[in-house]
Amino acid sequence: MTNIAIIGGGTGSYTVLSGLKNLPDVSLTAIVSMADDGGSTGVLMDELGVLPPGDARQCLVALSEHSDIVRKLINYRFSEGNLKGHNFGNIFLAALEKVTGDFVKGVEVASEILKVKGNVIPITNNKANLSILLPNGKLIEGENEINHSDFQHVGIKKIFYKNNNVELNKRARETILKADYIILGPGNYYCSIIPNLIVNDFRKTILKSKAKIILPINLTNKLGHTMGWKVSTYVNDIEKYLGKLVDIILVNNEIPSKEQIERYKLKEGNEVLTPDDFKDNRVIRAPILSHVVFDKNPSDVISNMRAFIRHDSEKLAKCINKIINK
Repeated sequence: MTNIAIIGGGTGSYTVLSGLKNLPDVSLTAIVSMADDGGSTGVLMDELGVLPPGDARQCLVALSEHSDIVRKLINYRFSEGNLKGHNFGNIFLAALEKVTGDFVKGVEVASEILKVKGNVIPITNNKANLSILLPNGKLIEGENEINHSDFQHVGIKKIFYKNNNVELNKRARETILKADYIILGPGNYYCSIIPNLIVNDFRKTILKSKAKIILPINLTNKLGHTMGWKVSTYVNDIEKYLGKLVDIILVNNEIPSKEQIERYKLKEGNEVLTPDDFKDNRVIRAPILSHVVFDKNPSDVISNMRAFIRHDSEKLAKCINKIINK
């Protein structure tokens, strides 16, 4: 049995997990960012005082082996009334946290109900208020505010948690130390990936881990955050946070359709695709792009526009399967 830990959040983790759960002889654990404070998640946090359920909910759905109707129920988003824009699964997890008195326990109960193949673990049990300090002294507070900010032109002095007690969850630590492979991302770089790497004790734990680290490079760059970044930029920056080299770098070698590129340009501008400039024997190039054109859910009035260009779950899983069976 091969132990695989997937570290990230949002659509990126959902995509990876959806494919990997079909592989034989693997044990999957999703370690999920707790920095999210936007959309339906942010409203529930503010009104109920719960930890952010959104990223955990996506991972639970990805790993669920329950019926399609149950998975659709957990992903259902209300389109009218006072709950307009809210996701049923987010409300469900918030209620379980209230009933059990603990978010981690609530996720465990949800895993049993949804017949989850694997485990979903929050990176921390603490409230995680993400912040970015710019060189000019400006402070951007909250993941949602960071997601909508343009700070690339001035750079980042420091990304950190405003509350210093954001500690690595004990089960997350155990998972990292037991893992044979760790997959970092893909996903929103400063909002879904880096928030995991700056949790207290994460770096010390990853340095102790003997797992091989797989880094799927983001297909596209984000306006105001990573525009102009190349494969080498992502690798060098992620290794700075890790304090060690990654072992395997997955790079897509398929070209998106004209429609995908044009629709993405409307959202992010020109030069959104990540150029492949990295000459290194750790790089594995493979066709791992989805050619499905994704649309925004019309009921998703609280959240941001979703990505138009994504990895393909099955292609990514086949590629990772070859790596672990090599």
